[in-house]
Amino acid sequence: MIVGGGQVATHKARGLLQAGATLRLVAPSITSELEQLCAEHDIEWLPVPLLKQHLTGCWLAIAATNDAAANRQVSQWATAEQKFCNCVDDPSCASFITPAIIDCSPVIIAVSCGGHAPVYSKILKQHLSEQLPAGMREMVLLAGVLRERVNQSCDIRERKRAFWTMFFHHAPLRQAVSENNTDEIHQQVESLFQNALF
Repeated sequence: MIVGGGQVATHKARGLLQAGATLRLVAPSITSELEQLCAEHDIEWLPVPLLKQHLTGCWLAIAATNDAAANRQVSQWATAEQKFCNCVDDPSCASFITPAIIDCSPVIIAVSCGGHAPVYSKILKQHLSEQLPAGMREMVLLAGVLRERVNQSCDIRERKRAFWTMFFHHAPLRQAVSENNTDEIHQQVESLFQNALF
């Protein structure tokens, strides 16, 4: 459940929907983007003031209003019912905090300052995002495809580790992957198999 209908609630809703959550939203008014998310994702929107019974059937609450007292009330109700609660502007009344997420699935990186400096977490997220290697996601997906072959080709742990180290550091392969050059990818992979596993 998300309590609040502003930009912070909208951001939280996007993240929870991306994670596969089914949402209940309690807010008298919401952003136009949140209205669109409600329509597209079948979010249960209750355009009314918050009541304790709105927590029924939920196991997690996000208190994202611009009213500190209302956020604390959500936290108290959730805590009394042993439900997780995140208060967006007051980590002291939250049972969990949410990190800034870099999602390059299957690679997911979380950045957190322990709730002390969410803005700095976002700055770090942006900085790290800019430093990630080109083709990182595709390299990891390729590794997933090759993993069984590597395991069948060699049962010596150190050789497998050497293969994967060479695989992820091999500049010609990384370039071929970032350019989506399938012929060159195949050639570089076969070369790695010959040099690292045999």
